[in-house]
Amino acid sequence: MLGLLAGSVALLLGGTGEPRRAGDQPGDPRVAYREAVERLGYARSFAYRGSVHAAGPSALRPGPSIATDVTVEGAVRLPQSITRDVAVDDRGGAVETVTSGSTVWSRTAPSTDGLADAAWEVVGPSRSLDGGYPGRLGAALVADVLRSAGDRHRDGSDEAGRPVLRATVPPDDRDERYGDALDGADVTITLDEAGGIARIALTSAETDPRLVLRLDIVRLGDPGVVTPSDVGTPAHSTVAAEDLVVAGVEPLELGRVPSGWALTDARVSTGEAGCTSLILDYRDLRAVSEGSLGITTTSQACAAVASHVGTGRVGTDTGGRSLRIGPFEGMVDEQWARSFGYVTDGTTRVSFSSDLPVDELATLLASLRPFDSEGEPAAA
Repeated sequence: MLGLLAGSVALLLGGTGEPRRAGDQPGDPRVAYREAVERLGYARSFAYRGSVHAAGPSALRPGPSIATDVTVEGAVRLPQSITRDVAVDDRGGAVETVTSGSTVWSRTAPSTDGLADAAWEVVGPSRSLDGGYPGRLGAALVADVLRSAGDRHRDGSDEAGRPVLRATVPPDDRDERYGDALDGADVTITLDEAGGIARIALTSAETDPRLVLRLDIVRLGDPGVVTPSDVGTPAHSTVAAEDLVVAGVEPLELGRVPSGWALTDARVSTGEAGCTSLILDYRDLRAVSEGSLGITTTSQACAAVASHVGTGRVGTDTGGRSLRIGPFEGMVDEQWARSFGYVTDGTTRVSFSSDLPVDELATLLASLRPFDSEGEPAAA
């Protein structure tokens, strides 16, 4: 997560209003390309619509495939690496895919109208089928691809007279970032009057390309393109709470979160000591690199075993100060601008880590309630 945030911040620091760098020449296509990509990162959010040709799943298209050629519409929130995408085939069939970091959820229906009643399923995280290990997926990965591309040059104008710039994605020898579908891929960006990106085209390097993506960029900088329910609903509804109960865990979740926050991931995990846990990640969708809270719920008995064999959370049993919330009591410590610790009622243990102040964190933990995958995730 820290590596993902560092990469996101590096992308987001550039942008409009930044003075040109020493040696930049007006009209230089390399400068125009760099500034356009920086504008995209600075905007932090964007929506898109267009078409995709994909011979199979890839890091850019991690959801189920309903056809080789589809029309797409979606949105991206770059700092949290969250995307939502609806693809429609020529018969009207639809698939909706949501990604959060490397986690993927999807649902399919005979038409877009039917998506609202379709059940969400967990598709990932997993190694993408084209060999990559990217930290984020879907259209959020486009920003990284654009930034990495080299050999940037002018490639004429489009039919509306807008400048078109072309570049090439370098090979990724370790296949860790994008997967081999993007090795040597051709990229073009069409600039608007302000020098921002109005259109993106990406074509894989094969003679018969396995991936062709053409997107018009709209609503640049609009934070409302991704809402808390867009990611919170699939994350919440795909947790099998009954499996946790069978494993002896009383699953808990927050009953309320700050305004603008969302449940951005939810997963059941079995640790090295065989402990089953429910792990929930909450993020502030309005923030760039701050605003996070993670909680892990497991049984106290299993947590004691895990701690004994050295797999417990380091530092949550020593130091800090006492914390009591209703029937729960435990410890909380503050280090490196983060609050972390645990509370337990003797049966259930909740570990937490957040960049929120302790007082605010305690207020949120006081809203803990039984997890209900058929209900709605926490709201402000």
